[in-house]
Amino acid sequence: MILSFSQPAFIPWGGFFSRLTASDCMVLLDDTLFARGYTFVNRNRLKGAGGEVWNTVPIVKKGRGRQRIKDLEIYDKSRWAAKFLATLEQNYAKSIYFSKVFKELTRLLQEEDNRFLPMIINILELMKTGLSINTPFMLQSGLGIQGQGTDLLLDIAKEMSAGEVILPYPARSLVEWRKLEEEGIEVQFLKYQCPVYPQFRGDFISCLSMLDMFFCLGKDSTRLLGTHSSLIKEKP
Repeated sequence: MILSFSQPAFIPWGGFFSRLTASDCMVLLDDTLFARGYTFVNRNRLKGAGGEVWNTVPIVKKGRGRQRIKDLEIYDKSRWAAKFLATLEQNYAKSIYFSKVFKELTRLLQEEDNRFLPMIINILELMKTGLSINTPFMLQSGLGIQGQGTDLLLDIAKEMSAGEVILPYPARSLVEWRKLEEEGIEVQFLKYQCPVYPQFRGDFISCLSMLDMFFCLGKDSTRLLGTHSSLIKEKP
């Protein structure tokens, strides 16, 4: 089995889906701590008339202390959802791929459930369907494995009998990946270079949410994920 990992993320960029397509399964690390300050777990960028537009899911924080991602709740979800959907409609309604995705997103975001994780998983599954990606997700919490850093990844890989692990390219200097190889698990790093593609309005902006590429190219986006990704194996 080829395994990859990621924290659950709101409308993530192409690199997330590139690793997903190269894997047999991706484990979503939902039982890890929600980072303080800047994080892509609950925010990402789209494109508007004036350039990049940040979209952030507001999280209930008061009185909660450090929270695990699986326990997060959305603050004033209905208000945030209306604003986010209006942003999509304003900037992408002319896309021939817009209507179906927007309809499904509207249905998902109007559900009376303030939990962050189920919403994120539903959005990821919707994006997978649009991109014709079949790789399944598995939740860390469902495996009952806790921990942090390389030891967490190793324990999950061993539990799932993975023979190979794919990590994002920047992780080669952040993760003690040789620990995995010492246990007989091959490690490769996926390098994703964001392709240049026709966007709505103005100059090209790189590394936006995958939603931007999909609204511009539809299922052709999946082909670009493959042609702009490469697997790299570090020397022992």
